[in-house]
Amino acid sequence: MKKEKINSFCMSTILVSLCASTFYGVFSSYIINTSKSSSIIALLIGFILSLVLSKIIITFIKRKSNLNYTNKSKLFYPKISKLINTISILCSIFGYILITYRLTTFLSNQYLIETPRYLISLLILCLTYYTSIKGINTAIRVSVVTFFISIAIFFFDAGSLIFQIKLDNFLPLMTVHYKDIIISSVVFAIYFSIPCIYLNTIPYDNITDKDKFPKYYYSMIIVSFIIIFVSVFTCIGVNGSRVTEMFDYPVYSTLKRIKLFSILDSLENVSISAWFLFIINTANIMLIYIFDSTKETFNLKEKGSLISRITIMIIVFIVSNLIFANNNFNESYKYIYIPIIFLGITLLIIIISLFKCKIKELIK
Repeated sequence: MKKEKINSFCMSTILVSLCASTFYGVFSSYIINTSKSSSIIALLIGFILSLVLSKIIITFIKRKSNLNYTNKSKLFYPKISKLINTISILCSIFGYILITYRLTTFLSNQYLIETPRYLISLLILCLTYYTSIKGINTAIRVSVVTFFISIAIFFFDAGSLIFQIKLDNFLPLMTVHYKDIIISSVVFAIYFSIPCIYLNTIPYDNITDKDKFPKYYYSMIIVSFIIIFVSVFTCIGVNGSRVTEMFDYPVYSTLKRIKLFSILDSLENVSISAWFLFIINTANIMLIYIFDSTKETFNLKEKGSLISRITIMIIVFIVSNLIFANNNFNESYKYIYIPIIFLGITLLIIIISLFKCKIKELIK
């Protein structure tokens, strides 16, 4: 893979997209339906867990800093590296399908009602494919612009809705069994932090000021959590948990309450654009990882790599439009749990890799 150089701040901005992209279209609804008004507790517990996972991920990224994730698997697990990398690729393909499917569904239901869904899906796939083949530098440049736009939108949305929040909507705070809160917390922590391993799509050494990277990493993790926490807090505070549960897209439905000077409305169409950008950025870096990892895992030549990329996109298009399209997502939360297995395996692989490195250091 071509060596790309980028600074810590630019590289870390992709974290906001990785952490928040699944939230608006997937987990906002899941967490509120599962934890009710206790969602804010579940998020806080999940965030604490995610900090622990982030520490593990940062340590892994810094180990063998001249290698990316795929080549680290080859080094640590030479006999089963193909299996490990194949599992990671499949997990990434499923994640890519999930987030692009939700964006496709949203655009089809809210804006492009008369447009065939497969055309919207095709447009999104083509856009992310084109950006991904341009390389990681292009994806990161897009993420930097997205970061500043999303922060500006966040402050506008929060400031516009803060006076509509009613604290009574959070009472009683404990309305579900503690097991539901724990499950929501664990699911949130895994989806919130494990995707950050995609930052190891390029070797740690390729970051020009890598000594600053951990500081930016944790800063962006905190920024991402604040965006998510305030969004859930606002949804429940403005609508109440019972009403919010009925929304397929709780954040978007809550944003409809924004009016500027009592004259301008429909501003939610501007505000929700941050989610679009998050998904596109995440899909870009996922595809970069999928394509690069496939090429490196199976030692493909340029022609073979091109064929594999086209094959993957065809599979994604078929799965998105034939399998997912006929399901009501709110009645199919099982889709959320499928990647948990793969993400759990990824986490286990990382922990074992770090343990093996530690053992070797002690032996020396």
